[in-house]
This record gives sequence, C-alpha cells and structure tokens, in this order.
Amino acid sequence: MSSLTLSRRTFLKTSAVAAAAVGLSAGAESALAAAPYTAVDSAGEVKRIRTCCRGCGKMECGVWVTVENGRAVKIEGDESAPHTMGSCCNKSVSSLQACYHPDRLRYPMKRTNPKGEDPGWVRIGWDEALDAIVEGIQQVKDKYGGEALFTMGGTGRIWCMSPYAGYGPWFMTPNTSVAWQVCKGPRHFASALTSEYNHSWSATVERPPVFTIWASTPEGSNYDEAGRSVIDEAMQADTFISVDPRTTNLGKESDIHLALKGGTDTALALAMCHVIIENDLVDWKFVKRWTNACFLVVDDKEPSGPPVPHIFHGPTMVKTKLLTQADLQEDGSPWKYMVWDKASNSLKWFNASADQAKANPDYDPAADPECGIWEGEKPYPRYDGTGNADNWSERTFAGQWGEANVREGHAQCWMPELQDFEAIDPATEGSFEVTFADGSKHTAVPVWQKFAERCAEYAPDKSAEITGVPAEKVTEAALVYGTRKDPRWGNGGIMYQLAVEHHGNSIMNCRAIELLTAITGNTDGPGGQRGATKLDVNYMGNFSDQSYSKTIDTPLNHPEIMEKQLGRDKHPLFEWWALWANANSIWEAGVTGEPYPVKGAVCQSGDFMNMGNTTMAWETLQQLDFMFDIDLWHHPTSEMADIILPCTHWLEIACPRQSQGSGGALGACVPCVEPLAEARYDPEIVEELYRRVGLPWGWDENNPYPTLEEKLDYVVREVSPSWEAFVNEFQENGWWDVKKIRPDDWGTYYRFQTGFMKKAYTEEPTASNVIPGFNTPTMKQEIWCTIMETFHGAEDALPDYRPNPDSRDRNPELWDEYPVQCLTGRRIPVYFHSEHRQLPWCREVWPVPRVEINPEDAAEWGIEQGDWVWIESPHGKIRETADLYYGIPRGVINCEHTWWYPEMPAPEHGWRYSAVNQLVNNDIDDPHCGSAIVRGYPVKVYKATADNSPFGNPCPCTEDGTEIIHDASDARLKDWAPVYEGRDQ
Repeated sequence: MSSLTLSRRTFLKTSAVAAAAVGLSAGAESALAAAPYTAVDSAGEVKRIRTCCRGCGKMECGVWVTVENGRAVKIEGDESAPHTMGSCCNKSVSSLQACYHPDRLRYPMKRTNPKGEDPGWVRIGWDEALDAIVEGIQQVKDKYGGEALFTMGGTGRIWCMSPYAGYGPWFMTPNTSVAWQVCKGPRHFASALTSEYNHSWSATVERPPVFTIWASTPEGSNYDEAGRSVIDEAMQADTFISVDPRTTNLGKESDIHLALKGGTDTALALAMCHVIIENDLVDWKFVKRWTNACFLVVDDKEPSGPPVPHIFHGPTMVKTKLLTQADLQEDGSPWKYMVWDKASNSLKWFNASADQAKANPDYDPAADPECGIWEGEKPYPRYDGTGNADNWSERTFAGQWGEANVREGHAQCWMPELQDFEAIDPATEGSFEVTFADGSKHTAVPVWQKFAERCAEYAPDKSAEITGVPAEKVTEAALVYGTRKDPRWGNGGIMYQLAVEHHGNSIMNCRAIELLTAITGNTDGPGGQRGATKLDVNYMGNFSDQSYSKTIDTPLNHPEIMEKQLGRDKHPLFEWWALWANANSIWEAGVTGEPYPVKGAVCQSGDFMNMGNTTMAWETLQQLDFMFDIDLWHHPTSEMADIILPCTHWLEIACPRQSQGSGGALGACVPCVEPLAEARYDPEIVEELYRRVGLPWGWDENNPYPTLEEKLDYVVREVSPSWEAFVNEFQENGWWDVKKIRPDDWGTYYRFQTGFMKKAYTEEPTASNVIPGFNTPTMKQEIWCTIMETFHGAEDALPDYRPNPDSRDRNPELWDEYPVQCLTGRRIPVYFHSEHRQLPWCREVWPVPRVEINPEDAAEWGIEQGDWVWIESPHGKIRETADLYYGIPRGVINCEHTWWYPEMPAPEHGWRYSAVNQLVNNDIDDPHCGSAIVRGYPVKVYKATADNSPFGNPCPCTEDGTEIIHDASDARLKDWAPVYEGRDQ
C-alpha cells in the first residue's frame, strides 16, 4: 500500500479513483469527499465504506460497512487489515442493533426527581444543558474546592477519553476514577517503571515461534489481535504456552498449560527466570549492555541520586542504593552509575544523563559527548537524518532485514546487530570493596547477583508450593521459552493481559513477566515486547481527550492540588505517576466525607461497576450535589446524573486510528450514517464546554476553538495533507503498515540501540532526542527499579511475590468461612464489560450471567447446570447461573462482571442482582498503583432457592414479580428491535 505522501494537488487528481473503490453502484462518490466530517449520502444507492470497528471498545478491527439509502445494513471484516485478517466478531455485527436501538439517547435530558428515585428525565435543549453543567460544576468548586470533583472514564475509544485528563484544566481536580487503573494501566505503570511506558504490548502479529498467552482470552476479545488473528498466531507457533488458572477455549489447544493459582504470577515468572539463569539461556549481550544488571548495589549506602523527571510528572529526586560517581568523589556525577570492569579490574561508569535536560533547560544531550556512554567505549552514532520518513537506522547500523514470520501485508523491520562491549567487561556477579568520598569502605555487588538470588527463592520446586504448578512443568515451559529457535533473537514476547492486574500485586506481577521477556532477548525484537505502535497520528486519547493548547494550565502544574489526590497518602508512587486517583479512596471519601467531601463528577463512557466495591461507589454517586454524563444509553451510572448528553455511535463518527498495541496498523473510523437526532460527537461536546468556561481547546492562539474538520486535518498532518486525503487513500488502498510509514521508529527493531525508543511520539527526530537507551533514570531496562526504590525502599527494587491481605496465606481464618476462590472478568464473546446487554442478538445468545463451577464441586454443593446460585463474600452477595465446566479447578469459581439489566426499573436497572464487584473488599488494593482486588478473593457458593431468595424466586425479579430477561424467547427482546425511521427527530 502507498505511504501517505499525497499532496493536495495530487489528491484532487486521484480522488476519482478513490471514489470508485468505495461505491458498489456506478458513479459512486468517495465516502467523505465532499464533507470530510459528515456521513456518506447513499440515497438511492448502495455504498461500501471501509472503516474501523469500535464495537468492543478495545480492538482496531478493519471492517466494511454496507450502507443502503443512508442506512447501515451490513458489517463484515476488511481483508486489507492484516492485524485482524478480515475477521469480524458478533460484537461488531451487533453494532447495527446498537446504532438503531430504540432506547438510544436522542436529546439532552435533565432529572426532575431526587437521586435514588426514578430520575423523571425530561428533554431540554443543548444550550440549557450545557449552561446547567457549567453552573453545576462551578457551584461545587465554589462551595468545596476543585478537589471535591472527580471524573469517571471507561473504555478506550479515543474520542471519549476526556475523563482521563481533559477535564483537569477546567475542574482543577487531582481526582480521576478511570478504568485504566485496573485495565492495562498497571501494565503501563509497571513498564514505565522498568523500560518504556506501555511496553507490555507484544508483537504477536509477527507470529513468534513460541506463542505465550498469560492471563488472557484473546480469542474472544482483546487489543489489536483477537479472534481469527490470535488463533492463527497460536496455531502456527512451534509451541503454544498458556498461563491461566482455567482452561480457556484457545488454551485447550496449548502445548503447555501452566495452571497456576490466581494471583501467584510473580512467583511463577521468577521461577521461570531461575530456570533461564541456571541453564545459561540469558541473552548476555542485551542484559549486560542494555539493562542495569551490572550496576552495583551498596546495601549500607544512604540512598541518593540525580533529579530525574518522569515522562508524565516530575522532577523526582532519585534515592537509590546503586553506586554512582558522586558517592566516590566530591565532584562526581550522580548521573554516572558504576560497574566493576573485569577487563581492567577497576570501576567504570555509565553516564545516564539524557534526562538531565528535563531538570536543567540549559543541558543538551547532543552537546554532551559522555551522554549515554560507557566509560572507555566509543560514543554512539549521533542522529543526522532528515526526519520521520528517513531510513537513518538502516544507513547507520550494520544489520539485516528481520525474518519474522509476518503475515502477507506486513513488512519486515530493519534488524540492527546488537553491539557488544569493545574495551570493558562489566561483572554480573562478585563482591567488590569500594571507597566513598568520605573515606568509608563499603561492599558492592552487581544487581544481577541480587536478581539471581531473588529468582532462586522461587526455584520451581519452591514455586510449586505457591503456584500449584508442578516444578517439572515450570522447567519445561521455561526451557522451551528460553531455548532459541533462531540463535539471532529470542522466541517472542509474552501476551500478558488483564488478570495479572487484579490480585493486589499487579505491579510486581507485570515487572516480573517483563523481566522474563527481557533476559531472554525479547525486548523490541521480532515478535517481542515492542510496546504501542509508535506513530504521531494519535495514541489512545490524543485525538480528543484534552486541550491541544500549549498555554493551558493543569493540576499537574500545582503541587498543592496534586497533594490532595485521593489515595496518595497510602500509595507514594502516585506522586511519580500522577495519572489517576485511587478509586477505592474516592468511594470512601464520598461515603465518609474524609479527608474531604466528594460532591461533583462527570462520567463519559464509563460506569461505577468496573473497580472497587460497587455498593460503596453507588452510595458516593447518590450523595453528589451535581453530576453529568455523556453516553449512548440510560444505564445505572447515568441514572445518577443531573444532566445527560447524547453522543454519537462509532458508525457515525470520524477519527484516525492506529494500533494501540503492537499491531502496527493505521486506519480510520469513517462516518457511515448520519448521527441520531441531536446526538453530538464527544470531542465537540467537550470543546463546547471549554468555550463556555473560557478555556482554549485548539493549538492556535488565534483559533482557540477549531472545527472538527480542522482538528482532523491537524491530527493527520504528519502523514497526509488533509483528513479528506487520508480518508480517500484509506478507502482506495486499505490499512497502512506503520513500519513503512515510520521506518526508523516502528520499522526498526532494537530501538534502544538506535535511539528511537526514547523519542516521544509527536517529536521530530533530532540529535537531542534520538538517544540510545530507555526512559528510566538509568537509561536501562531496570531489573533494579530506581523509582520503585525511591518511593518504597530497596526491598521493592526487585520484583517479589507479595500476596494481598485477604489471600489464603495471610488470612486463613477468612477462608475458613469463605473457602472458594472467586475469579472474574473473563471475556464474554457477545459482551464487552458492561455493554450490549440491551442488544437482542447478544442477549438472546447470552441472556444471564454464568458462573463457571467445577462439576465435582457442583455435585458436592447440590448445584446443577443452569441453577441460580448465590455467591457471597463478607462484603455482599450476588446471583449468577451455574455453568458446570471441568476447565475450572476445584475450589475455584469464575464469575462474570459488570452485569446489569436494562429491562429493570431505573435508577438501579437491577445492578444489585449480579454485579460482581459487590463482593470486593474496598479497603485493600495494590500498594503501588492502587488497582482494586477484583479477582481471587474468598467467597462461599450455594444454590439459590425459593426459601433463601427475595420474593421466593431464585431468578432475580422486582417486587411485583417481574423477572429479568433470562430466556431467548422473552417477548421483551422484540421491544429492542432496531428503529430506522425518524433518526433526525
């Protein structure tokens, strides 16, 4: 496919060709040729529009939408999208029912009844609604201060992400309750601590020879790769390893299944690292030069270090026991970390000064000949390329084109040869006496030695007692994973996903798994841990989640505001991360008023059921003075709002889209149909609110409120002359492979060596930002984590298995009463988290929540297939239907999450019947990132009967006996049949 180099003049000459590619009828025009931000006019004809599905909120599946007489009538996979292979799931197809659903919000609404009752919604105009929102938020700020406000955000659809950062300049609050905290955020958090922000993603589209899925069911729903594509990846692999407590649909096809106990991932990962170390399968060329394995630890050193700003927040004064030149001599540099050189039998330094520029504006890394250099080694090549479309890496570094097993349509990457040391040989083990500047003598040992000792604590025979995985299975998996199929590079990364984030030890889990991939040479290599697709179009929320203005103020600029961030007192790393408040702490403050009242909120594409204790969260929403919601539907969260604003569906919107993971694709959401009634596009709604409060939204001081077309032109400016040109080329040629568009960034492996890993997404490459290394204080992939050490002490610098306070190990008495481990959160093929419960196609297939129970447990408990059962914890109880499944271990159940029933009355819509997070302990969470413990907690399970169920009915029902929809034949499903007429009314 072409490389997005059309000029505007060239575009005018080629637009006719693009138009022909879109239409199925003769003379059809390009979908967006006349007006780039409105839907295609297909009156009297049929058109086929290439776009990007967002039916599940996480994927970037390429799809074709057939539009007949202005109505979307068919959705099918787009074969030009090599990352999804032309697949299209039932969630995508059911978007036809979502777009035309009779219950979609059509107009702004305001409540007329008190919170907790049926809201009594009445229609109002947009001006009245927006004015009421501005007034309501200001009243809360005036009475309680900005910190009394918080934002709620859910799924990552790019255009509805303002709760993550966009409302900060207006609300001036440090408090966000965003699903990110329990959904890939901990992975991003942990990888930012260890190597690079969001480097948890692995390039599975390159079909590594050893395909490892850890805690995920991507065959049903995932990021970038899912369904057909991930099945292809698993089936073509020489070995498929599944790490999961349960046998998943795809996992049953695995060659090796490590059925660990939920929440013991760190112990298993470190056990595998031990096997790698003991069998000398370590990629020493990478480990010695590009991790801090050789840096020296001095246990009795008073922690100290340089001021190192983080990419999101800072500066932070690093406090580490790693030995620096400043410890050894009066004029020594705190940026120079010491190693013991076996070649000269002396100390040498590595100069990690690149980030000094963020703390000192007068410092330029390009002017510092020692920046990023090992003492005694030659300097790295300084960037002298011509920009983003250059092939500087290929011209500069010896290497070859990669030989990844890519699918047709994917390009290969340039593969630089990993450089080795020329003059020095840093030690990885030993004990060395060093003399400090004050004359005192100390003992220093390499980080690697301490890491190896930590891994030995979890050797397979020891880890088996913790994880339940037999030692021989751990050894087998580690040897298969670590023994290279090709001596030039590792066997591939690890697709580790959501479940590792939910047991109260998420950061330790993620760091341990990442280090397993690192020491085996899978960092930024073929099929390895490559992170998010690096391209300057957008990543996640950059299209609309916050103001583009460089002059706008934010809470991050005000330490006195950020100090009030809820949860920071219990989670010191929040000072460094700063990107969310703690959801548990928000709910607690809302209920108790401590440390201050929480009285106002906005919700956008989110809900209160995704983390923390649902009951406490509901109580917080109920006592708010003011809240507004932007969404497609009435749902339990929106029923607690004072104002609801209707937003557009993905079939109605325009937005560029790149892979958020390592899929390496670029495409677009292209409007297929006109918006429903008065529904508006999220970015336009938020921009209008900014206008009303006098805050700039645009990048140009002379144009603070750009049109949507201007914004679309702006976000694609680096790859296309206009949004119109972008869409027309997309219609004609399909998805782009970002390896071709950005050859030095996404199109090159080992960017830690070429220098392109440190460069930010939106930066033009220069000698000052193309610097070898990682975005960590040491510029290395950190086995010994200096930021973790700074805030939590040296005991947390290495990953370690830390069971949460409610685990069986730490609270056995609790498990005496509640003896069953409750897992939850698996992907349901027809649903995405709390979505689609009102879509007939989905609800017919999956009308009620199911809890997986081992048949032998079920027999013991007197439970049969399809029975309603109670699941109870000390914090609440719910009902789900029994699904007997031998793939779940005995003593463990697997519940479904975020259930509510649209057919049940407002305001609750039946969430109390089955929303699983009612069982969650709101008082405990991950000590580092605060992620709620929403899996692996203790419960008891028993059959629901007429005697122990409200109103004598095991099936959830209202007081008048109206049951939820629990059968595909329920006539109420017909009430949700699509409505096609009157969409403009």
